[in-house]
Amino acid sequence: MANGRSQLAGAVAAVGGLLWTGWAGAAHVLGETPTPLVGAIVVSTVGVVAGCYAVEEFYGQRMKRPGTAGAWLGGLSGLVFAVGQGLRLATGGGDGVLAVGVLGLSVGSLLVATGLVRTRIQPPWLGVLLALGTIGFLLYEAIPAAAALYGIAWIALGQDFYRYDPPDGRFGESTDDYGWLS
Repeated sequence: MANGRSQLAGAVAAVGGLLWTGWAGAAHVLGETPTPLVGAIVVSTVGVVAGCYAVEEFYGQRMKRPGTAGAWLGGLSGLVFAVGQGLRLATGGGDGVLAVGVLGLSVGSLLVATGLVRTRIQPPWLGVLLALGTIGFLLYEAIPAAAALYGIAWIALGQDFYRYDPPDGRFGESTDDYGWLS
């Protein structure tokens, strides 16, 4: 993969995480999700999809089964989630599409988090942060600000994808087995 593509995907993921954090915080302060925030949700989700692409392109086989499957599931489900939010914005409906997107994005993100912690390609705290952020995203209806943690995780991952060339071995060799799920 060309370094320029990985840097672009990282930058888009970081901006998507920043927007995600912003709309989650605004929804918490406002106590609702007004129409302009739904547009921000769609745009931020595209950033998360770029982040899933960057995870797969950056680390590919090094992530092994959980992380690779999670990146694919998260990316595809992120698109479904964005479409569901777009339908919500345009027609006020799309609840079924939105539910499928939330479920897939959450499962995919948890698998990516597992892969990040398991392989030690990234500092393990980034995987833990992504897992906690995913749980916060699922708690959005009860505590909207909890979803901001998910955005913070993508800011951290995206900036790392932007700053470094693909796998440089900073957190373990690709040939070693660091996982407990072998």
